[in-house]
Amino acid sequence: QIWSKKYVDEVRRWASLRAQTLSRTVSGMMLNEKALRLLARLEGHDTETINDLMCEKFGYIVACQVYGNMKKNQDSKADDIEDLMHRFPHMRVAYIDNVRINRQGESIFYSVLVKSDGEGGITEIYRVRLPGNPVIGEGKPENQNHAI
Repeated sequence: QIWSKKYVDEVRRWASLRAQTLSRTVSGMMLNEKALRLLARLEGHDTETINDLMCEKFGYIVACQVYGNMKKNQDSKADDIEDLMHRFPHMRVAYIDNVRINRQGESIFYSVLVKSDGEGGITEIYRVRLPGNPVIGEGKPENQNHAI
């Protein structure tokens, strides 16, 4: 019973908040949404108006260039990122997708933006073809640039 899905998910979230920078950053940033909701409620707006305002005014894009590779390799870290998208519906993930086009190893690179569909799945919003591999050197600045 201790290894049921409910407990495993709770332990993963607990560990992520203590060890993973991404999880801590996203959880902290999403507190802004809670604060904006509280402010709107104190100003007398109804729930429907508040939800419309949040969709219109609040969004969060996480640039995670290796998410596509983690997803292809069925890495559990991809599941953790998807869990964040399901927990925080205004969060989007931008990643670089590498599609191999022939046996010689030539590839096409795409910048992809995904979000949670609200029903437990992940939906692709945009897919933009890049002129080449955007990762030069360490990759961090290029990763952030492709997300824009």
